[in-house]
Amino acid sequence: MGAARPVVIVTGAASGIGRAIAERLLADGARLALCDLDASLTETFAAEIARGDVVARVGDVSADGEADALVGAALAAFGQLDGLVNNAATGGPGAEVSTLDLDALRRTLDINVVALVALVQAATPALTSAGGSIVNLGSVFATEPVRAGGAYCMSKGAVHTLTRVLAIELGGAGVRCNTVAPGYILTKMHEDEVAGQAAELGIAVDERFAQLRAEVPLQRHGTPADIAGAVAWLLGPDSAYVTGQSIPVNGGIQFS
Repeated sequence: MGAARPVVIVTGAASGIGRAIAERLLADGARLALCDLDASLTETFAAEIARGDVVARVGDVSADGEADALVGAALAAFGQLDGLVNNAATGGPGAEVSTLDLDALRRTLDINVVALVALVQAATPALTSAGGSIVNLGSVFATEPVRAGGAYCMSKGAVHTLTRVLAIELGGAGVRCNTVAPGYILTKMHEDEVAGQAAELGIAVDERFAQLRAEVPLQRHGTPADIAGAVAWLLGPDSAYVTGQSIPVNGGIQFS
C-alpha cells in the first residue's frame, strides 16, 4: 500500500486480534471499513466513526451479499481500497472427523473459507487499481493439526493454500497476498478453549495455561498486538516484495 492514508477492510474487528489490528492500523494513519457480528463494534470505534476515519457494519461476513456491501461501504466512504484483512473466523465444532457433523463443517468452511473468497472477489477490482495487499489470518494448526479440531484445522489449511493461489493469480496486477499464522494468542476464544481443555483434563485453568506456555520456546502466550504488528508490516511498503507467504507468529512453537 503506497497511499498516504490507506483504506483497509478488517473483518472480525470488534474484539481480540481483529480489534488489535484495527487499532494498530488507525495508529499508523489508515482509514478503515470494519465488520463484525458483535454490535459492540460501533461502540468500540465510536470516536473514530464520528471523526470519519472508520465505517462499520454489523453483520455476518459469510452472509449472501455482505462482501459486496462491505466493499461498497469502504468505497462510498473513502473512494479507494488499499488493503483487505480477512480475520473473521469460527473455531468450529470440537469433534473428531469420524463423528463430525457435516452441517457444522459446512458452516465452518462458509465462515473461514468461502467468505474470504467472496471478499477477495468483491475487493479485487479496487485493490488492483491501488496495487493493494491482502492479509489472511491462518493458524499454526493449519500445519500442526490437533485431535478433535479437524473442521478448524482443515479450514485454516485451505486459507494457507488460498493465499498462495491468490499470490499467483493477482501478482501480475500488483496485488500481494500473505497469511499470518498465529499460535497461542490471549483472546477470549483461546481462554474459553483452555478452560474447556482444563475441565476435560481435570486440572486448574492456570495449570493448563502453564502447560501450553511450556510448549513455546519464548515461554509466553502471544498477544493480539503481536499479530497486529505482523499484519501492519505485510500491508505496508517494507514488505513490497513479499507475497504468497505464511508468516508464523507463534513464539516458535513448531520447534518444540
